[in-house]
Amino acid sequence: MVKYIVTLHKTTYDHIQSNLANLIAKPGAYLKEKLQGKDTHAITANEFIELLMQTKIPQIFAESSVRGDGKDWTLSELKILGDISICMPVEIYDDGKHVRPKIYDTPFAGHLLFTPGALVRCGYRNTPADWDEVVDKNQIDSTAYAKLYERRLLPVLQYANDTAKSNGKKAFITIPGLGCGQFAGIFHGTLGAQLKQALERILREHGQRFTSIKAVYYDPYRECSNERHEINGISYFVRPLTQGNENKPQLCPPVHYEEQGDDFSDCVLFSTVAWDHVSWPGNDFYVGARSTDDGVKAAATNAITVMTEIQGAYDIQQTQYNPPQPYSNWDDVVTQNKLQITVTQNLVVFE
Repeated sequence: MVKYIVTLHKTTYDHIQSNLANLIAKPGAYLKEKLQGKDTHAITANEFIELLMQTKIPQIFAESSVRGDGKDWTLSELKILGDISICMPVEIYDDGKHVRPKIYDTPFAGHLLFTPGALVRCGYRNTPADWDEVVDKNQIDSTAYAKLYERRLLPVLQYANDTAKSNGKKAFITIPGLGCGQFAGIFHGTLGAQLKQALERILREHGQRFTSIKAVYYDPYRECSNERHEINGISYFVRPLTQGNENKPQLCPPVHYEEQGDDFSDCVLFSTVAWDHVSWPGNDFYVGARSTDDGVKAAATNAITVMTEIQGAYDIQQTQYNPPQPYSNWDDVVTQNKLQITVTQNLVVFE
């Protein structure tokens, strides 16, 4: 089985290298536990990233269950975790609707791009992980917000472009409202438009290098209006699900998104997942819930088998990808086998 890759932007990687000694000297409680027994003076940037990623918990919601004051993670650690994505090839069994999904007679191959959105809510009323970067005087700083998403999305867009190109295909990319739901806090209902503008800026400033990306399909659910733009040879769709696009959820074969004059028959689906700073890819589905974008896309694919290397099976009655017996859920698989996210052999840094 092809393994997942862990990816981040060179800006973040350089930040880790430059601040490595301080990050190790002042760890949060969870990283401190991982550092016990290690020669901290010998830890490399790649090893640090792996240790930090191994503080992640299969199921946790960063907007409500994270302090960020060092009693779990520090703000510095959370900022780094937010900049790290996991990309993987998967088999797709249903179309990704939250309830009553369409089940495919024949599963098809695609990719998931697990990427955290901007986190500007904290259930403990501490400073949220990304607040200082994107908020100024209690208002979203549109330029800073776009820069954060540029840093987080360029690596996964490059992965999609390069992977499609290496297979003689084009990439069709679906993107949900990353950070526009529970992460949005007091800005809930307003960030869909901010992300729409950020995506357009990314395509205008960097789209010329993504010669194997054919389309980006952005679904902010009930925010924004239907729009379409052609930018640097990439079709940019803004298609809120609730505005006449209910039959086009995130995990469809690319041809399903075709409109008049389109031909996506040469495309592979790459679906961006609204991930969490501190969870494993799949989050709530580790405890059997198909609730968040993260949980839905794990339930609809074999993503957790890619993470754990333990084979499961899609259950058409439950509309979810279940672990083998005797495990009751995927959290049991991780816990009982003491599994950890690995990084040092599968880290890719993109500019």
